[in-house]
Amino acid sequence: MKLSLFSNKTPVIASFFLAISLGLLLEIITPKSALSAEKIRLVYGMFNCSLSVKTLETYATTGEITDEFKFYAKFLDDNTLIQLRHWLQKKFYRDRVSIYRYTKSHEGEEVLQEIGSVVSTHSQRNGFYAVRSAVIQAAGEGESWTILDVIDEFPAENLQINTKELFKLQEFWDESKNAAYEEK
Repeated sequence: MKLSLFSNKTPVIASFFLAISLGLLLEIITPKSALSAEKIRLVYGMFNCSLSVKTLETYATTGEITDEFKFYAKFLDDNTLIQLRHWLQKKFYRDRVSIYRYTKSHEGEEVLQEIGSVVSTHSQRNGFYAVRSAVIQAAGEGESWTILDVIDEFPAENLQINTKELFKLQEFWDESKNAAYEEK
């Protein structure tokens, strides 16, 4: 005699609990989609606004300045817009292991701390760990990766950019680069 789990001879309550158990098991072992940034919040002091990641993706792939992006684009000169598109499209060819090792080095941690002062999950918190996680994940997704891939791997719905700190960091890096050229 063969016993079927869902035959007429199996009690209804036992079948019900078995079905619930199987459903919960499937829910537990099925991979979940990761949380990723959908909006980029730009913060400058009290001024605070957001831009969808899709808008940036559209600009990077087609060069189209959508209605949503027009507001921000009017504050940028043509050269800055060209640079922005270049950096959004730029492919990086470092793999996950080399990125991981670099982020664990003293120099890598310093760079991530600087970037984390600009990019974070919310105000008053350095985005060091979120940025590190996103870069490592993006580097593991394929042969190359872009900044948009990093944004897609960012472990929060909103990626917050402190634009005041961004300008300070850019100024610091420009000064450092100029000093390095002067030494040569």
